Amino acid sequence: MGISKMHKAGLAGAAVVGLLFVGYGTAYGTASTPSADNTAPADGRSQQTDQNAGAAEGEFESSLELSDGRKVHVRLVEGTGVQERHAAAGSEKWSKWHTLYKSKTDRCQGVELAETNGTVSLIADFGHFCYDGEPPTESVAGVGTGDLTDWDVDVTKDFDGWEDTTIADDGSRVLFVYNSDAGLYTLRWEQNEGFSEIDTPDEK
Repeated sequence: MGISKMHKAGLAGAAVVGLLFVGYGTAYGTASTPSADNTAPADGRSQQTDQNAGAAEGEFESSLELSDGRKVHVRLVEGTGVQERHAAAGSEKWSKWHTLYKSKTDRCQGVELAETNGTVSLIADFGHFCYDGEPPTESVAGVGTGDLTDWDVDVTKDFDGWEDTTIADDGSRVLFVYNSDAGLYTLRWEQNEGFSEIDTPDEK
């Protein structure tokens, strides 16, 4: 699509703010990440008015403490894909790594987590030659609910990557947003229906 994710983060945040008035909760923006983490492949996939954002632990992993005290940890593993594990509130014992999405292409732009009322959103990107500065070719949107053993995952091919998410205060809906030169792209997830088709600028 010809525009980098990082350059559009601010504009996407402003666009999400406008969508807060149509039934979604607090907006979550793109966060910067520190130096790379060379994690090897392993086995395996808020407050109600404040959306919790994941703390970046490395360029390709992020962890988040949920509003009920549980923890979730997601990493991008070279040659494997997106992996997730979680722990109960007050426990240091993590579940086994679970692969949510398999990919053999380069990791791009880190991983982002957010949570409201037990619903966790995930953004990650992969792509051919991402290490050389090329845009993503696989944009991953994920939503985890309940005990976090099952996630809904949507992958958009040849897309510059989702920039922001916003979660309804009751956790029943998640909106993924990308703001391009052509306009706003959105992807909706609903608890009883899963992911919808992407809404493109010319459809709005």
